[in-house]
Amino acid sequence: MPPPPRRRATGPDPLPGQRARGALLGLAAGNALAVPTAGRPFYAPAFPQLAEGPYQGIVGGGPHELRKGQVTEPTQLAVALTLSLRDLKRYDAADALRRYRAWQFHAFAISDPMKEVLEECEAGFANAVKEAGKRVWQKGFRRVANAGALPRAVPLAVLLSKDPFALAQAAMEDTALTHFDPRSQLASAGLCAAIAKAITGGPNLKAADLLPAAETGISLAGAALARQEKDFVQEITRASALLREDLALAAQDDPQLYGPELHMHRPGNNAVRAAFRLAFWELLHVSTLEGGLLDVVHRGGDTEVHGAVTGALLGAFHGEGALPADWREKVLLALQPANPLQKGTVMWEVYHPRHLLLLAPG
Repeated sequence: MPPPPRRRATGPDPLPGQRARGALLGLAAGNALAVPTAGRPFYAPAFPQLAEGPYQGIVGGGPHELRKGQVTEPTQLAVALTLSLRDLKRYDAADALRRYRAWQFHAFAISDPMKEVLEECEAGFANAVKEAGKRVWQKGFRRVANAGALPRAVPLAVLLSKDPFALAQAAMEDTALTHFDPRSQLASAGLCAAIAKAITGGPNLKAADLLPAAETGISLAGAALARQEKDFVQEITRASALLREDLALAAQDDPQLYGPELHMHRPGNNAVRAAFRLAFWELLHVSTLEGGLLDVVHRGGDTEVHGAVTGALLGAFHGEGALPADWREKVLLALQPANPLQKGTVMWEVYHPRHLLLLAPG
């Protein structure tokens, strides 16, 4: 007599949820892990040898003497966007920008590019606030492509993982609020498309499958941006070509991130390309999330952004369980009031990374 057929599991597939949580927690953990190394020009071996160093876990510290697990601007702004998405159930640029502007009055540190845009918002007319990022870019002679908005866009990849067109538009639009350069906008769209592919790609997904997904995100965003900004078609076309070059170099043993054109410690006008290329290199060359993040934070440079971007991408691919339990615990419990009946600081109540999980509850 044949055995009875197995009963099919009921309920949602846990894999997309684990990968969505992996992206969100990887973002925060990568940011927190990088706190003591941010801005430091660490010596690191040439690729593909991985960098080693003293920081094997989340220890806090840094110039602001942060607690273990405490996060900075990249994650705090991602939380602000998450709360907007939670409340509205969709992306709204005006609401997102309102929350970014509110954040500045509570932040203990604001990056120079973000500070410049927020100052431009304060100086501009109310109906032109959403154009502040564009004005700042034009004042800089259309040269600067910062990476600060890249990690912030990650929650969009979770919310819109099944709608590639809406995802490309939202990632591009949110990035343009503060980092208008087409390289920044298209990099955000490419990163979000890769994360969305990781979340929805099923159990047989390979790391290399995320490269064509990123290229598709770049293409969708590039086409949309060219329709919206006809005066900048040349810059958009060039940005698409450069980011595809970054993906191609990420697949090589040597991603050329210590070269004369682009150096991780001196990214100049191409900071977003350094963060983008490095994250995909770690995805393709390091077999574990933990190993990839430890390499990133010991290479120096803008490790808070690099750690957040890489953590989100690797977390989406490997899933929440690939993050060390100790890292997750420190990130989720940092700044928790000792007395549960006592109200915490605004960094606990509003801008804390536990709120990221509102988009992907366990």
